[in-house]
Amino acid sequence: MKRQDDSGFQVDQVFGPAGLLDRALPDYEVRPAQIEMARAVYRAIVERRVLCVEAGTGTGKTLAYLVPSLLSKKRVLVSTATLTLQDQIVRKDLPFLQRLLFPHLKVCSMKGRQNYLCLHRLERLRQSTLPGTEAARCFDSLAVWAVKSDSGDRAELGDLADDDPAWSAADARSESCIGQKCPHFNDCFITRMRRRAMEADVIVVNHALYFSHLALERDEIGGILPEYGVAVLDEAHELEETAAEHFGQRVSTYQLEDLIRAIRRSVPADSPILRWVGRLEVSVEALVRAFPAEDGRFSLNYYETSGCERPTDLRDTTGDAASEVLRNLGMLFQELEGGDAAGDETEALLRRLDRYFATLEALFQTDRPEWIYWFERSGRHLVLHLTPVDVAPILREKMFVPGRPVILTSATLTVGGGFSYIRSRLGIDEADELVVPPEFDYSRQAVLYVPRDMPEPRDASYRPRLWEEIRRLLTLSDGHAFLLFTSLQQMKWIFERLREEESYPVFCQGTAPKHQLLADFRNTPRAVLCATASFWQGVDVKGDALRAVVVDKLPFQVPSEPLVMARTQRLRRMGRDAFLEYTVPSAVILLRQGLGRLIRSKTDTGFLAVLDGRLWRRSYGGLFLQSLPSCPVVDTIQELENLYLEIASGRLGDEIAGKAKIRNGRKLRGEIDE
Repeated sequence: MKRQDDSGFQVDQVFGPAGLLDRALPDYEVRPAQIEMARAVYRAIVERRVLCVEAGTGTGKTLAYLVPSLLSKKRVLVSTATLTLQDQIVRKDLPFLQRLLFPHLKVCSMKGRQNYLCLHRLERLRQSTLPGTEAARCFDSLAVWAVKSDSGDRAELGDLADDDPAWSAADARSESCIGQKCPHFNDCFITRMRRRAMEADVIVVNHALYFSHLALERDEIGGILPEYGVAVLDEAHELEETAAEHFGQRVSTYQLEDLIRAIRRSVPADSPILRWVGRLEVSVEALVRAFPAEDGRFSLNYYETSGCERPTDLRDTTGDAASEVLRNLGMLFQELEGGDAAGDETEALLRRLDRYFATLEALFQTDRPEWIYWFERSGRHLVLHLTPVDVAPILREKMFVPGRPVILTSATLTVGGGFSYIRSRLGIDEADELVVPPEFDYSRQAVLYVPRDMPEPRDASYRPRLWEEIRRLLTLSDGHAFLLFTSLQQMKWIFERLREEESYPVFCQGTAPKHQLLADFRNTPRAVLCATASFWQGVDVKGDALRAVVVDKLPFQVPSEPLVMARTQRLRRMGRDAFLEYTVPSAVILLRQGLGRLIRSKTDTGFLAVLDGRLWRRSYGGLFLQSLPSCPVVDTIQELENLYLEIASGRLGDEIAGKAKIRNGRKLRGEIDE
């Protein structure tokens, strides 16, 4: 108990009335939810436990986990879902705490190698590029920046396009790294980053790098990160998918073609090695032809239509092409090992050959039932994947190490008020749990509209009705809306109808980079944004620019997606209800993420709309409604209009707001509102 008292005392000194933050910031507001979370984080660290904490927008959760973590005096690892959030913590939150509380704090940001400039590659490119060309000017510009930069992080180049070819040619990806043989090794930005990490008190990474580290540790290759005492995983609802990707293996025809080009650049024009390069090229083309020509993502060892799951040797599908690719990769390795490739490049090429051979060999021997073997095709290119169906056993072993505290937080971790779903998916056997009260009063700031009489999404009448509803909702909000869709096809159809028949400025995902679309939306009066997937989460638009978030239907995952199919079939084999244990909870969390785009401050108001009558008609609809924000729920457009106007004007009656709060109380007890 003394530990708890101590934690409260330290946390209150920072967050409480007359605390350090209160004295330092003139507009500071004491937030009880933030204090509660900070105390829980401190206790979990001191007691070396796992903590799952759900904290919505406005809680101040970043400071709520940073401050107690730093007070623990352990080395802290913070992992975020995106590079944007990672940069925000490193450039805003931690410098603030350095000025206020921890003047000697050493911070290091670590990202994937492709985010850093390679000095060696840049030098070679400048030597081989014709002076005066556009490419030469780009490389010269990078060279000037490299002299001034301490990190070599592309984030410093704010105007650099995501797909900039000059950067792709000069980044520090591992395929081209020659390690300690590099003449720039000591000055290398990767080397500098790792030195800083060894001395840092706080290391900030993203989930992709974190799980790459754990995967390397698991393979006993040696991790990327130094030892740490506390792990904080923000946006923890994304952990399962990121872990599955990085604990798996994959190889693409893009990679093989790039390898072929790299070998050709590295050997003399008359080298006998080129004969094997040509054979590899031919065999890769034959491998592509051996797969079905249809674009999409397909399983190789799970078959929904068969009624059973039977492993299948990939060679059954690819014929002799797979064996031929393997043979040619092996011969190229042998030839290069004792051949005439340029010295510094040989080791890097050999590493790539060895890695692709090992991955393809594993893929061509599909005999591990707990793994999903699948491929995705786009035009003439293939990506072959080997992915664990269930990451829980891996995470239980590698992430939740006994005695090392782990903090998992997000605005959306619970389903129906509990953490059982996320804990089962991540392999968390024991954990402290906390749901902090929302900072915003949804009962007075928002209203949820779910029409009872919407046709089933598969009915022919659904799409015309969807269009009718969207038009009426946009009239009510006068634009200022996000339209979130579960399919690209639906999104494109609505987008075209809006452009043809309505006067709102309409933006659509895929027509411009994400950051540009969001900037255009914020700066354009009466704008409407049509989006799917990535826009459901991590998007922050405050104020009057966003008055409505409309979701076309419940965001159930596509059952034919290879990993989804494998997970559901695994649960069925175990005699469990895959729909209620996996399909529904995963959709609940995604829906919460999408609807969470609306209220981002205490002054925001608006309405949420889910145009799916299954929320009323199906038994699982109650779980969705239990999990959504505690705001008034209406099922007719007339009721929506009346309540929305009252909310927007600040005149919502106490009786209606009170009913919403009562409904929330019932949710916590697991009751379903009718």
